[in-house]
Amino acid sequence: MKKHLILVALLLIALVFASCGEKAPSNSGAIVLKTIDNISDYVIVRSGNSSSEVTQNATSLRKAINEATGAGVSIKTDDFKSKCEILVGETSRQESIDAHEGLRSSDYLIKMVGNKIVIAGGSDEALADACKFFKTNFINAEGKWVKAPTGDGYRVMGKYLVDSLSVDGVDISEFSVYYEGVLLDTENIMARLSEAFGADISLVTKNEVKDDHYIYLDNSGLIEHEYSIEILDGDIYIRGSFNTIDDAIDYFLGDYLGGKKEIALKSVESNSGIMSTGKKEIYTKDQLMQVLTDVYNDPNSCIIGQQCFHGVKDMVGVTIADFEKSTGQKPGIIGIDTGCYGVMMPTITPERLSQLVCETVDYCADGGIVTCSAHWTNPYAPDQLVRGKLGEFSTPEEYEAALRAVFTPGNEYYDFFMEILSLDADLFEALENNGVPMIYRPIHEMNGGWFWFCVTQNGTTMSADVMVDFWKFIYNYMEEERGLTNLLWNYGPNTSGNVQNTPGGTMGPMYCYPGDEYVDMVGVDWYTSGNLEIRSGNNYLDMLDQTHKIGAITEFGVSGAVKAESYEEQHKLYNTDSLLIDLWTLLDDGYNFTYLLTWHNQSFCTIGAMGGEKGGFDFMNEDYTLGQADVKALFDALK
Repeated sequence: MKKHLILVALLLIALVFASCGEKAPSNSGAIVLKTIDNISDYVIVRSGNSSSEVTQNATSLRKAINEATGAGVSIKTDDFKSKCEILVGETSRQESIDAHEGLRSSDYLIKMVGNKIVIAGGSDEALADACKFFKTNFINAEGKWVKAPTGDGYRVMGKYLVDSLSVDGVDISEFSVYYEGVLLDTENIMARLSEAFGADISLVTKNEVKDDHYIYLDNSGLIEHEYSIEILDGDIYIRGSFNTIDDAIDYFLGDYLGGKKEIALKSVESNSGIMSTGKKEIYTKDQLMQVLTDVYNDPNSCIIGQQCFHGVKDMVGVTIADFEKSTGQKPGIIGIDTGCYGVMMPTITPERLSQLVCETVDYCADGGIVTCSAHWTNPYAPDQLVRGKLGEFSTPEEYEAALRAVFTPGNEYYDFFMEILSLDADLFEALENNGVPMIYRPIHEMNGGWFWFCVTQNGTTMSADVMVDFWKFIYNYMEEERGLTNLLWNYGPNTSGNVQNTPGGTMGPMYCYPGDEYVDMVGVDWYTSGNLEIRSGNNYLDMLDQTHKIGAITEFGVSGAVKAESYEEQHKLYNTDSLLIDLWTLLDDGYNFTYLLTWHNQSFCTIGAMGGEKGGFDFMNEDYTLGQADVKALFDALK
């Protein structure tokens, strides 16, 4: 609650002796209170665009006046003209505009200008304080009178955190807030700073920066629980993650300043060091593998989740909320992507990257599992993103040479790809530093012919060796060169009945398998046309038999005749009942899955789209389907 420097005792003296033309003291000097003899002629005026709080205060003021005097005062908006007015808040009247000039967030002013009573506040909260003060002290039911201060009026200046604050000798009033992003409520933050220091703190953009003094706000930290305060070259840097920037501001206004009234900060000497809200406890990689294995070995359970759609647009938190809204539960697993179906690592802003890391940490700390794919941009045709070919060739050898160039140093395609891959590793490293293990599924669907990293290009199928070497290159880069230890490697081809590996189309799931030592688990991407394609040629079971790994449906969706033209119509063609029947049919045939991940919410493939109005709730209430709470219980059981 805001406190004000109100000289209560002096004010009471002022009110006791107040009458028309008499003087009384206030916190800003003596005031003169004038009795409003013609209060019945007055109209309360507020802005036509006033907030609900301002409107409520105006209504409350009218009630108090009318009950005390019986005057019948009404309320009008500022497009109405009246000779005698009580102006509440910011109106279009010049008297109101003049009164608000220079008011800070917790300041307010009550004064009479001619035949207008002006009640102004630096914020809605301050205006509420002003109206309350007016009702308590300037309206008297016993005497049936209303008074108002004339002259300079009655001004209350908020009680601020410090009386004076300087940085390298420069007063805080000379500072502005600088922030480049869009994720912070900068208006609220500036109001807090202005209130704390009794100075009007404004916001500047990147193009407005000059050789001045700034409070830099930075919420791009990649350690979810850390924040810091630094004074550098005369500027204040308040740094945190997406989760901790508010903690950093609270700390700066609290313990950092230490409750002193006069503070002189100096560069370097005034740094806080790294502060922490406490690292969240998350399961280990071994525990993740154990839970995945336990679920796989239990034919009566499967973890259900959803892919995030365009990570910058729909971050982890949005995807979780979307899933929960349509199922009543949070997903047991979510998918992120580092390419064009995700965060687009080369272009994501630092603050959005922090948001991705923080929301992932929060989700995993509550028991959720994360898997990551990579729809990398085509080094040979960047404008086609993940689509397009490696070039226009006619032989497998030519395509193989083009793909090898991508992971062989000394050419532009390698440089292009490595810029992307190194940023992926930066993300994985940030997650590892926060204690997050994850399932990594690179060059997924490589046995098909629709991505630049697919083994079939323009009807020409390359040797499996080049794709195996590509996988090993990525594996060695992440594990050996970057030293990452938080990745479970998921070999994830597309489902295919071409188990004989006839060239020219989608090859069998095992065609590009890199070897057991490079793989922790396997899975297939399955987009059904309603025909249980995963059983064709026993392609999924054959992969499990040959690798002896646990398996999953690493992407699931609808296609062909069972894909609707709109999200709302999807449940009419293939719904959650259809999916359950298919899964139970497969279960009877000896199929086990550790998880099923639907594609994103713009593809009609989600449990929400398939479930219709209530089907998603029914689906997730089955004993077979596991959400986040179920998965968390499995992790808790390992402790």
